[in-house]
Amino acid sequence: MQRHVAQFAVVRYGVAVFCVAVTVIVALWLRPVVVAAAQLLLVAVLITGWVSGLRPALVAWMLATLAFEYYFTRPFDSLKIESAELPRLVIFTLLAALLATMSAARRRAEDALTHARAQLEARVLERTAELERSNERLQGAAAEAVTAQHRFRDLVNSVDGIVWEADATTLQFSFVSDQAERILGYPVERWVSDPTFWEDHLHPDDRESVVRLCEKSPEKRGHDLEYRMIAADGRVVWLRDQMTVMLEGHRPARLHGVLVDITERKRAEQERQARRWFVEGMDRVNLAIHGTNDLEQMMSDVLDAALSIFDCDRAWLVYPCDPEARSHGVKMQRTRPEFPGLFRVGDEVPMDPEAADVCRIVRASSGPVGFGPGSDHPLPAGMAQRLGIQSRMVMALYPKGDQPYMFGLSQCSSPRIWTPQEERLIQAIGHRLTDALTSLSMFRSLRESEQRYRYVFDATGVAICEEDFSDVSRAIDDLRAGGVRDFRDYFATHPDFVRHAATMVRVVDINDVGVRLLAARDKAELLASIHKVFVPETRAVFVQQMVAIAEGRTSYESEAVIRALNGARLTVLLTMTFPPPPARVDRVLVTIVDITQRKRAEYLTGHVFEISPDAVYIVGRDYRYQRVNAAFERRWRMPAQRIVGMRVDDLAGREPFEETYRPNFDRCFAGEEVSFVGWFPTPAGRQCLSATYSPLRPDGKHVEAVLVISRDLTQHMLAAEALDQAQAELAHVTRVTTLGELAASIAHEINQPLAAIVADANASLNWLRATDPDLDMVRDALAAVVSDGHRAGDVIQRIRQLATKTDPQRARVEINDVIRDMLPLVRTEVRSHDVSLRLDLAPALRPVLGDRVQLQQVLINLVMNGIEAMASVADRPRELVIRSGLHEGDQVLVAVEDAGVGIDPNSVNELFSAFFTTKPGGMGMGLSISRSIVEGHGGRLWATRNATHGATFHFALPGMP
Repeated sequence: MQRHVAQFAVVRYGVAVFCVAVTVIVALWLRPVVVAAAQLLLVAVLITGWVSGLRPALVAWMLATLAFEYYFTRPFDSLKIESAELPRLVIFTLLAALLATMSAARRRAEDALTHARAQLEARVLERTAELERSNERLQGAAAEAVTAQHRFRDLVNSVDGIVWEADATTLQFSFVSDQAERILGYPVERWVSDPTFWEDHLHPDDRESVVRLCEKSPEKRGHDLEYRMIAADGRVVWLRDQMTVMLEGHRPARLHGVLVDITERKRAEQERQARRWFVEGMDRVNLAIHGTNDLEQMMSDVLDAALSIFDCDRAWLVYPCDPEARSHGVKMQRTRPEFPGLFRVGDEVPMDPEAADVCRIVRASSGPVGFGPGSDHPLPAGMAQRLGIQSRMVMALYPKGDQPYMFGLSQCSSPRIWTPQEERLIQAIGHRLTDALTSLSMFRSLRESEQRYRYVFDATGVAICEEDFSDVSRAIDDLRAGGVRDFRDYFATHPDFVRHAATMVRVVDINDVGVRLLAARDKAELLASIHKVFVPETRAVFVQQMVAIAEGRTSYESEAVIRALNGARLTVLLTMTFPPPPARVDRVLVTIVDITQRKRAEYLTGHVFEISPDAVYIVGRDYRYQRVNAAFERRWRMPAQRIVGMRVDDLAGREPFEETYRPNFDRCFAGEEVSFVGWFPTPAGRQCLSATYSPLRPDGKHVEAVLVISRDLTQHMLAAEALDQAQAELAHVTRVTTLGELAASIAHEINQPLAAIVADANASLNWLRATDPDLDMVRDALAAVVSDGHRAGDVIQRIRQLATKTDPQRARVEINDVIRDMLPLVRTEVRSHDVSLRLDLAPALRPVLGDRVQLQQVLINLVMNGIEAMASVADRPRELVIRSGLHEGDQVLVAVEDAGVGIDPNSVNELFSAFFTTKPGGMGMGLSISRSIVEGHGGRLWATRNATHGATFHFALPGMP
């Protein structure tokens, strides 16, 4: 802004006038408030000097001084001045002049600096233009150099190989084309920066020969080498190096060359060699296979060929290749003379852990497995030392119909690394050996089968004969060609043909069992007299046999009657097997099973089934009746023909079937023997039936039906219920008798609370007669009356429970509570007999399912017996102990131990018998009834003699969960 203002004088002086005028106006506006506002005129002078320069600043100074003197010195608005204001005017005038001079000087200095900077910028621009021109010339030269370098690099990189340059002495590379990184994967910088990079990455097998040849390079100007290098990813790369020696004078200075990747060519050459070696090897193996018809000799020749092809020390077959086998052996081997096998052919060797591990590894692989140097699996040290081997290649062979073999090659003279080509050839030879072993196994199986057939034919327990039906088969074929279709009808209407056909059948052979079955002295006699075996009934069976042949069936089975040479008639089961069509029926094996005894047994079994007094029936898996006997018919008042085929729920009712029959049938179908008893509705009313379900397995494995034997127990159960009722009444009589014996004790237990009630009631009446009765004491006395009344009521309730004649009611009962409830009834008897009663009750016992009143009766009986047993004891304390605890896991035990006279050993077995007693005047029913009650609860009651004095009576009850 200063630069623009300085260009016009009018503007500069106008700025001076304008600044002074503005500040005068503002100061006058503020004058009524503060006179010092006149100092703003100094700001006008300062701004004018800064913006317009010295002369306009002096004009502003003069105008500001006049305005200050006129407007802001007394008297105001007048050019007159008071003497007191004169110093103030002088100070303002001087200060304004100083500000005008300083601001103008500052402006001049800034203008001078601006001018100098403008000149400097102009010189810099000129120098920059010169530098830019020079830089453009340099960039042009550099671009031409880069273009030439790129053309050279493109030319070098276009070569399909690595162009390189190296020092002839140190062999350090100074240049390598970009193809080096493509072919070998190493950055170019590593070739150049590392002095020994090229030498370090040569293949170890080629390094020494290649370096030695390069060091002799002065002898020859050019070299053409082939060697291998290790790529960055570990690959082995074959390279052809066409190298030239550059001389300086007569001394080699540099080496130039081109490395061409020939890996694919080398691989192709190796594959051609490997294929040729593989084909030649397989030709030798095939020649050995086809050179003989003897399978064992053929396999031996194959091992000889393998020994020669692989130039190894041993070739062998071991059987079986099974790590779980107890032993294995060498079945065949071929070795070099200097390395004979440790084991002879045929020797069985125990399967040691190392051999078992080898078998597992080999069987887990789908091809050959190497052991030793360069292989995934090390050679077991013990096996290597024992067998004298350093490496081996092993393969599992799986011939059909036999266990696996192990085929292997061993190297004994030196460690050997097996190549992939060798593994492929071993695998191919193994497959051929597998086929040969399969053929050998089939040949042996056929030979063994023939031997087994002969053994089965001669030694089996079933009569077998071989019959020639070829003539009969041809005769049937002729009939078919003549238009006969219904052979059954034809044979029925042409008995002459049947008789003639019977003479066509010729018995070729029969085993010894058949000879004995038909009562012949020897086979010759039987074959000569075979016509005597057949009876008229046999002719119908023969007709059915011919029908089976004519219809093309593969088997026929029938029962027949034949006659032994001694005249005995036999019922036999004939079974014949025919070849399936279109094969011709020639010789047929016929098995003859004597079922004479079985038929008799079936008759007897059926007879027993029918005449059994119990209901017997068979139910299938579909819950339908398959067979019922006469007793079952009588129970349901329905004929068997109508019952068979019905479902069980249709006959017995849906509810009994779903609740009882079906669950038990399902358990039996699962293979269980099931028995149960229950009340079921029948046409004769509700009956108590016991049933036993037995699974029927026709094939010996699967349950196909259920045999049910059901017995009517209605009368038995009614008699048992009557007996239970009589026992309950007898137990009630015993309880009442016991209460009579405890009358004094019960009276004492009741008198105590009654006396206390009377005393407390009289005291309450006396207190109430007072003028000012003590109601608190009356209230306490009445509370005591209530408590004593409940106490007496509890005693009476227990007496009523024991005396009431009710049916037993089972519920969850805590045995310790039963013991505690019984104590008040016997407490007086205990005190009157000077007996010390002690409880030893186990906490947290399982509850039992029982009748509380009956269990109390058992306890009272045992306690009273213990008290009476100690009545005559005077030389020791009379102590009675009642214990509770666990017994045999989940049972609850109660024991009553006394210190009385004990148990007579001669009467131990009769203690719990009815009417047996050792007390004068005793009935002998207490222990007998107690035992019946405990056993009725599913428990047991017994007595033992103590080690010192007295006896202990125990009873144990099943605990509830």
